Parts: sequence; structure tokens; C-alpha cells
Amino acid sequence: MRGRRSSRLTALSLAALMSAAAVVGIVGCGGDGEENARTETEGRPESVTAYEAVQYTKPAADKWQDENWMIQVKDGDPDGIGEDGKAEIWEVYYFSPTPEEKTQLFVIYNRGRVWPNAPTRNKGGDDGRKTYIKNEPPDFRVDSNEAYSVAFRNGGSEFLDARPDALAHVVLRAKADYDAIGEKMPAPKYKWIWDVYFREPKAASEVLHVYVDGMNGDYISKELVKPPS
Repeated sequence: MRGRRSSRLTALSLAALMSAAAVVGIVGCGGDGEENARTETEGRPESVTAYEAVQYTKPAADKWQDENWMIQVKDGDPDGIGEDGKAEIWEVYYFSPTPEEKTQLFVIYNRGRVWPNAPTRNKGGDDGRKTYIKNEPPDFRVDSNEAYSVAFRNGGSEFLDARPDALAHVVLRAKADYDAIGEKMPAPKYKWIWDVYFREPKAASEVLHVYVDGMNGDYISKELVKPPS
């Protein structure tokens, strides 16, 4: 997995220390810590694709409001996503037309745990709310693994070869999520757009954005953004 080896070795070292501590805890408390951890994750895997993160967080959104739909999902993993499109942390945003205020719910998927946050107002105020309602998106069809593969073939590979420490991140946004705040879309005709972006984990680095259709996986365009001089 590119750019993640050193952080993974650190994570493994920390994991070894945590495992040793867990063993001591289990001996002292009869295994309650292990049972609690299993209950918190309910068997969900630590690393998942974007589609899986949406499926795992949707029950929290349904508990919040019966009528709701996802408007954005992005990885929040400091190590980025792997070549399999998986990450350990995802941020999933839902919108519901039911409440007049606080129409948006932000749910975090963190290593198998699901953490809903307090509902907030949607982007764009009242006009933004109308935009979200008017432009309810269809279900997206392209998962993060396919989006990564398309981006890798269309500039990502060369970018990573030239910058061995660079990481890949992804964000999938519905058209309404752009329109609600008047933000220009990379390609306005699409319902969902993947932004797969590659960058080195340091300040003032170049960023390569590769845009992919979230409905059929077609390559749209790419953009290299240089740091301000």
C-alpha cells in the first residue's frame, strides 16, 4: 500500500503495546474489556470501502429521521485509502427534508465504530435546503475501489511514482451538495462526482485531483493544483 508503510509499522508497534495491555486487563477483569470492544464494533470490520461505510452508518441516520439520504462521503483516515479503496475512518453526511432546521447529520465510521454527531443546519441556509430537496440524488453505483482504480490509471500512477510518500484520499459528493452553496462542479451534468486526490502529507504540496463519474465510473478530468507561491 503506497505511502503507508512507515505509518503502518508505527501502528503495528502501538497495536502490540495495546494488545499487551489488553491481556493484562483481561487477566484482571475476566475479559470484560474484550467483550466491550466486540460490542462497540458489533463485528464491523476496521477497514471498509465508502459504500460499506454508508451501509454501516445508514441505521444511525434512519434512527435520526425516517426519510433521509446521503449527500457526501469522504475518508477521514490520515493514512488515506489503500489500493483496495478501503480506509479505517469515513465521514458520511446525510440530509433529511423532514425537520425545518437542523436537517443534516454527520456520522463517523471509525475502525468499526459508528459515531453520529448532533444534527446541524444544512449548507446554504433555506435556499440550500430547497436545493437538497429538489435534487435528491439516485444511489451512487461506483465504490471507492473502482474510483481509485480509474484515478490511478489517469494520472495517479505517475504522481505516486514521482512522490513515493504521497497518499490518496477520496470524497464523493452529490450535485446538490455543490449547488446548495453555489460551488462550481468539475462537470455539472453529473449526479455524483468522485474527487480522488493525491498529495504528500506536508504543507505546501502539489495536489492532483482526478474526477470520476459516481454513476458509471467514467473518467471526467484531472487538475494539478500547485501550492501558493
